[in-house]
Amino acid sequence: MREVNPEFKKSQFQIKYILLYLKQFIQNPIQKMTKLPTWSWQSLMTVQLTFAITSGFVTGLFKLLFIKLSAQTQLIQLQPPFLALILTMLLMLIMSTISTMLLTTFFYYYFQFFENRTEGYRKIFTLITLSSIPVYLFQIVSEYFSAMTLIGFAFTSLLLIVGLTENFRIDKKRAYQISGFLYLLVFITWLIK
Repeated sequence: MREVNPEFKKSQFQIKYILLYLKQFIQNPIQKMTKLPTWSWQSLMTVQLTFAITSGFVTGLFKLLFIKLSAQTQLIQLQPPFLALILTMLLMLIMSTISTMLLTTFFYYYFQFFENRTEGYRKIFTLITLSSIPVYLFQIVSEYFSAMTLIGFAFTSLLLIVGLTENFRIDKKRAYQISGFLYLLVFITWLIK
C-alpha cells in the first residue's frame, strides 16, 4: 500500500495555488490587488524571496553580459564572473527583504497612529510583497537603463494605491499622498545614486 504524506500534498496544493495566482496577477494586477490573498507566512516569504533571488540572478547575468560587451576597467575584469553574479543575487535578496520589512512596519504603525486602528502585519506584508513585483521585473533591465527603476516603482506605487484603498479602506487622496511620498523618497535616492 502506498503511503501518502498529507503535508506534502498540502504544500503541492499551495504551490499550484500561488503559481496560478501569480499568473493571474501578471495578467491583471489591478484586479488582483483589490482583494489580497490570505497566504501563510511560509508562502509569503517564498514568493518574496523567489522574486528577489530571480530578479537578482537575472540582473547579475545582464550585468555580466554588459561588462563583457563593454570591456570596462581591469578591476571589473579581475572579479570572477560567478562571484559578481552571487553578490548581485545576495544584495538584491538582502535589500529587498529589508525594504519589504521596513515598508510593512511603516504601514503597520501608520495605521495605528494616523488611522487609529490595527491592521494585520501579514496582510500588510502581502500588500507590500505583491505591489513590489513590478520593481523586481523592471530592476532586471535597470543596469542598461537606470530610469527603469523609477518606472518600476511608479507601477508599484499605483498598485499600492489600489491595495490601500480597496483592502484597507484608506481614502484615495490619502493613498495618493502616501504613495507619492514614497515615490519621492525613491526618486531622491535614485538621483543621489
